[in-house]
Amino acid sequence: MYVYLSKILPLLVLPVGFVIMLLLLALLLVLFGKRKTGAMLMFIALGALWLASTRVVAENLYLGLAERFPAVSLNDIPTSKCAVLLGGSVEAPMPPRINTELYDSIDRVYKAAELYRARKAQRIIVAAGNQPWLETHRVEAQLIRDLLLDWGVPAYAILLEDKSRNTRENAVFSKEIIDRYDCGQPLLVTSIAHMPRAVATFEKFGINVFPVSTDVRAYYKESHTVMDYLPDAEALEMTTNVMREWLGRKVYAWRGWN
Repeated sequence: MYVYLSKILPLLVLPVGFVIMLLLLALLLVLFGKRKTGAMLMFIALGALWLASTRVVAENLYLGLAERFPAVSLNDIPTSKCAVLLGGSVEAPMPPRINTELYDSIDRVYKAAELYRARKAQRIIVAAGNQPWLETHRVEAQLIRDLLLDWGVPAYAILLEDKSRNTRENAVFSKEIIDRYDCGQPLLVTSIAHMPRAVATFEKFGINVFPVSTDVRAYYKESHTVMDYLPDAEALEMTTNVMREWLGRKVYAWRGWN
């Protein structure tokens, strides 16, 4: 039940859900004769949607998350017995799809393969279970394993943790494998925006990790163009992802998970 609630409840405060709630409230006010108040809420809703959809807002919010654990060059990453690769980067082929779908966060998987090829990690622990509502018989960890094999990682070097459904469970179930293989300080591979919560969660469960951030979707600009202030679907997605991560950190802190 918690897994469902953790995915559904944030929708009410993320940009699209928040705007829809405001517009519904505005409509009710108009229907009950409160036209001025309803109109004001409509303008607030549209303004919030506009701001959340601009690149100048989305990228600055994203960079605020990315500052703590910046991406580092391969030479600056220590050698470890294990790298823990967090899921959320692929989806199983389902009709009419015939191939595994690769998300923007596929950088995580490529970086893990790169770490192995560079002999920075002897093994890769793939921590990626399926959400209960997904209609697929293949677990994400298995799909990621297939990609790692294609990218030069041998089967004996890939360890699957295929039960976890969130960051906390990533840490809990990965710890069993980390302890079994005496990994020491494992490398933790995930998206840069997700890294602060991931590091805090792993450390909460006694796992001292070295963060290897990937999937850096924004960069510092010397100046902005008019396009950065116009609504853009990708910018709205970025703002939504940042807000979801902020909410995740607050909830994890509240529950004592990080």
